[in-house]
Amino acid sequence: MIPKLVIHNSISLDGSTTGFEANLDIHYKILSSYQPDAMIVGSNTAKVGTQFFCEIIPPEEESDFRKPDIEPDDPRAYWMIADSRGVLEGLMHVFRRSEYAKDVIVLVSEKTPEGYINYLKERNYDYIRTGADRVNIRQALEIANERYGFQLVVSDSGGMLNSILLEYGLVEEISLILTPEITGRNGTNLFRNLEKSGIRLELLKNKIVEKKYVHLAYRVLKE
Repeated sequence: MIPKLVIHNSISLDGSTTGFEANLDIHYKILSSYQPDAMIVGSNTAKVGTQFFCEIIPPEEESDFRKPDIEPDDPRAYWMIADSRGVLEGLMHVFRRSEYAKDVIVLVSEKTPEGYINYLKERNYDYIRTGADRVNIRQALEIANERYGFQLVVSDSGGMLNSILLEYGLVEEISLILTPEITGRNGTNLFRNLEKSGIRLELLKNKIVEKKYVHLAYRVLKE
């Protein structure tokens, strides 16, 4: 069984994820209102996101090699990071230390370098290995449901991963925070990598937030 999957993102009026300053307080407040079991993010988005957690990457400490202690009633989500190429080697402790995450689960493939797998094992990170070259997201979600009981996963990622999720019909809902800015040619369209066309949506919610932003939620209609 695949968990319910929601895409969540902050965009400009012309559909860009870059070229403007997103309101992270609103972004994560609305994301947390979904009460997801896990958030899924691509490695490139995660790597860029390290700048929000620290200006300089701190050195690892002994505690970074151990799983964090998790209370049974901890409301935070796990972070599932798709990283088949191992680009986050040496950075994973930044996410594990985040106050927003219970812990990190890494999604890798058969082509993921063994050196990176050893890096994860040495630091006691859970990982899910699926797919020959790239991560098979559908299988990874099925395993996450079976292994951890995840019922709801929110994608807080960029255009590449979100496009893959839509291409394979894995998304049930899209949540967008509309920021009143236009980025023009400097923007990066959220679904720029999506090849599939004609995806139909049903409006579930349109709510003004703090008299400036609009939260839009859509159900993805199945074919």
